[in-house]
Amino acid sequence: MGEAGTVPGKPAKPVSRSLSDLLADVRLSGQTWTYGDFAGHAGCAVAPGDAVFVHAVIHGEVRLACAGGGMAELGPGDVAMVLSGEAHALRTTAGATAQPHEGLRHDRDCDIPPATAFGDGPRVTARVLSARLHAQWPGEVSRGALPSLLRAGTGLFQSDALPLAGMGAGSSALLTRIAETLMIGALRADPGCRRILSAETRDPIEDALHLIAAGPAQPWTVESLARAVGMGRSNFAAHFTQTVGKAPMEVVAERRMEHAATMLRQGRMKIAEISELAGYGSEAAFSRRFSRHFGMTPSRMRDEARAARHEETPSPRFRALLAGARNRSGRPARNEAEPSPSPAPVDLGRVFFTQGRRD
Repeated sequence: MGEAGTVPGKPAKPVSRSLSDLLADVRLSGQTWTYGDFAGHAGCAVAPGDAVFVHAVIHGEVRLACAGGGMAELGPGDVAMVLSGEAHALRTTAGATAQPHEGLRHDRDCDIPPATAFGDGPRVTARVLSARLHAQWPGEVSRGALPSLLRAGTGLFQSDALPLAGMGAGSSALLTRIAETLMIGALRADPGCRRILSAETRDPIEDALHLIAAGPAQPWTVESLARAVGMGRSNFAAHFTQTVGKAPMEVVAERRMEHAATMLRQGRMKIAEISELAGYGSEAAFSRRFSRHFGMTPSRMRDEARAARHEETPSPRFRALLAGARNRSGRPARNEAEPSPSPAPVDLGRVFFTQGRRD
């Protein structure tokens, strides 16, 4: 017997590490932070890079769409991280022109985040604080196995922590530390990420299913999926079909159709845009595949979803009846002419962390 109970000539058994040990190795570095001010129908396109991109909405609403199919609707206080570093775009409205975001194309050392204007509307409708940072992952973790898009909850901090941290000298360093904490919290909270980060033996077929679900529009092939989970092509294809009951590319096609159907039911994008985000370069090919899968055209599904939403919306007369009932309930109606109370002044020196509940 060798040292620590090992057998000479045989590799030592890997030491099991706790989730805290693994998360402690997760690091974010860099000082490339910038504000994006979106006026009217506006958008920005972020070029792919070997980086983690962070987007925090200060005010307004934007839609984030990744080249791999990941999407997120973001409002005030929401934070999204593109872990894959893939190309993506932010838009205030569907179909808005996405101008190249030069502030995120290369690494820059910024003490205070500069601002870039997008669109030519009369006023700024959305402001987004964005970053291009570099991640360090535990040696046991494959970056390709992590989701391409991760939403980070801000429950660890007060809602205005990021806006306050972005003010004044030294703000980029502070913002990067807050982003690192938010990312670690999101990885810890996500069941799929916890499994990937855990020290337990991972199932490569489950990893492949997770990769397909996280990025259905990625140009997956049997070979690229096998390589991503550390298997040979033939061995992976056989094990996948035996475990799932379907071939890998059949599952990819089904997941793309489900992803497209979700976007169609939301009714916010053109069919051509949806076909691209679902991984199809041709709108005609997408429509044929969609019709075979669902038994209806994409436009028909979108129209039926719109009609269903319209039926659920109360009529103007019904809204008036509801308003009258509220006014007769004995509660004093608010005088709309009265000005709203002014917000209390912000104390820039207060602690960012939210206070826990006290019993």
